[in-house]
Amino acid sequence: MFSRLSKRITTQRFQHTATKQASSVPFNNKFNFNLNPPPVHEYWNAYNSSVLFAFVPVFLGIAYAAKYIGVNLEGNAGLLEFANAENSPIKSIKFGEPQLAKVSED
Repeated sequence: MFSRLSKRITTQRFQHTATKQASSVPFNNKFNFNLNPPPVHEYWNAYNSSVLFAFVPVFLGIAYAAKYIGVNLEGNAGLLEFANAENSPIKSIKFGEPQLAKVSED
């Protein structure tokens, strides 16, 4: 039953859109879109590729600098040390126990 109902709904939907597009008004180029854009391969020209290849050494230099900086950092060990050094009262609560609410004295 469901497949029959879904098939009927989809065929009605596609028939509705097909008849709507056929009877619609022609496209109004209100925003002056370029209706004849150049082919895609014309965008990838010598200028674009030269800019890309000119920045490859820059990208490699940034990657090398990040690697050099990252080698001297502690990584996860430093984060664990910081977390263990924290003096938070939440650390003393056992898992599953409720946290006591502070009552303000106003």
